[in-house]
Amino acid sequence: MNSQKASLGDRIQFSRNGEQFIGEVTRIREESVIVKLNDTDANYLKLETPLTVVSHKHYIVLASNSLK
Repeated sequence: MNSQKASLGDRIQFSRNGEQFIGEVTRIREESVIVKLNDTDANYLKLETPLTVVSHKHYIVLASNSLK
């Protein structure tokens, strides 16, 4: 799904439980990114915090914050 790796602050789209979500990248790991969701989406997914982990293989970058 992903041809471009996200940078800090990028907005990405990913799928969870058959639904599409958009969030902001807050941390980059070797195999994944940590994404901040809005409170509505976090509650819908029954997350304790608005942060979730998304593999680099499972998102697309919507808006890049970098100066590539």
